[in-house]
Amino acid sequence: MNIKTLVSLMCMVFPGAVMAVPMTVVTPKALSGPITNPGTGIASFHQGYGDQLTQAQYPDTGIEYERFYWSEVEPVEGQYNFALVDEAFKFAAKHQPAMNVGLRFMVMDGPESGSKIPDWLIKKGVKGVWTSDNKTFAPDLDDPIFLEYSQRLLNAFGKRYDGNENLAYIDIGMVGSWGEWHNSNFPSMTPLEKRYTPAQLEKYVTMHFTAFPKTPKIMLIAGGDNLVSATRRGAGWRADCLGDWRNFSTTWNLMEDDYPQRIEAAQAAWSGFKDAWKRAPISFEICGHMAEWKTIQHYSLEEVQRTFDWAEAQHASTINLKSTEVPAMYRGIVDKALTKLGYRFRLASLSHDSVVSKGGTLTLNSQWKNEGVAPIYLKYDLSYRLVNDANKVIAQGRTSDDIRSWLPGERTASYRLALPATLANGQYFVEVAMLDKQGKARINLANEGKQSDGWYRVSKVRAQ
Repeated sequence: MNIKTLVSLMCMVFPGAVMAVPMTVVTPKALSGPITNPGTGIASFHQGYGDQLTQAQYPDTGIEYERFYWSEVEPVEGQYNFALVDEAFKFAAKHQPAMNVGLRFMVMDGPESGSKIPDWLIKKGVKGVWTSDNKTFAPDLDDPIFLEYSQRLLNAFGKRYDGNENLAYIDIGMVGSWGEWHNSNFPSMTPLEKRYTPAQLEKYVTMHFTAFPKTPKIMLIAGGDNLVSATRRGAGWRADCLGDWRNFSTTWNLMEDDYPQRIEAAQAAWSGFKDAWKRAPISFEICGHMAEWKTIQHYSLEEVQRTFDWAEAQHASTINLKSTEVPAMYRGIVDKALTKLGYRFRLASLSHDSVVSKGGTLTLNSQWKNEGVAPIYLKYDLSYRLVNDANKVIAQGRTSDDIRSWLPGERTASYRLALPATLANGQYFVEVAMLDKQGKARINLANEGKQSDGWYRVSKVRAQ
């Protein structure tokens, strides 16, 4: 910690007297490498499907992303398998630091997979089509029975999880294979965009907003008019197959021939689309696995760098690398991106009186920087405390600052910490943290000085 004490002459007119008030200004040392925080960075995908990768093989993760088929979460009508989702939250909570969770609900997989909506629902007479081998049922998304029970499903899970302080987002799924708003892996079926009108599919966007009104939401970039509608309502967006430079074709790719055009079309339809990141997350999932980028696609370092640069330019908060090993040749690019993805808060400076009195207040004037490319989307409280040499908390308070409004760039803040009338003379430490609802420090700052309980020791003050 670099501490400099200034003497500020505050001219207070007393008979023949001038009072000198010493001020302390600190500029806490910054960290330069990746830091891990809830709701940002690289995703853990379905708990790594049981694989235990080291941090040398896969970066530390800030979000646990899981997707569930309807047949898994409601195998019997009205009996919801909350345990599956609860397990995702438990897994995220055990991680150090604790992660947030992202969720998606799905109704289809592939033609060979078998039906992914429960049998009891099919037996109710839901319209749809079977594959030629009668193995997999694809529901009619505009069927009244299917619509009714879809809303019931989402409502049940929304009642339990909406507003959960560790739910980073709900992914607007339920439409198409894997909830990805397409059925291109069912060649015998009419493509979704030709089979249904935007008005018909809009019902699924509305369902998610109805069931999860408090939770941030994200919508697939391939949603067309429904993407525009969802972001206009306050959703962020996501894209699958990030990093496709020649995964499907040598003459066409998503990075140059699809994503940019979809973004421009959405912006043309609604002028606020490119600012959606200011209100809700932008999230990506890579194409294939990064090991395949090396061994099959033979992507150069320049191509991989372009992939992550593009994600940062879209103000991405998270990227799902699918919990598979990152080749060593690409790891430096990933780690560099981790210094930008999502939010990255740093206390640049703090100033306050060097000396305080019992029963008074300590005014803390701070300058903060968000060095990431996005804000934080869940609520945490910026807090300060005074501790003595024995690490006993003497005074503590939460500011009224809503750090969700801290976009990339600089921000100043001021807080008056009330001091107890019993404050003993002596030296005290000033500490800062961002707390969850339970009062636990959850956000890692890009500063040195972190204590064992997650607070940051940033300055000193003397009481007399």
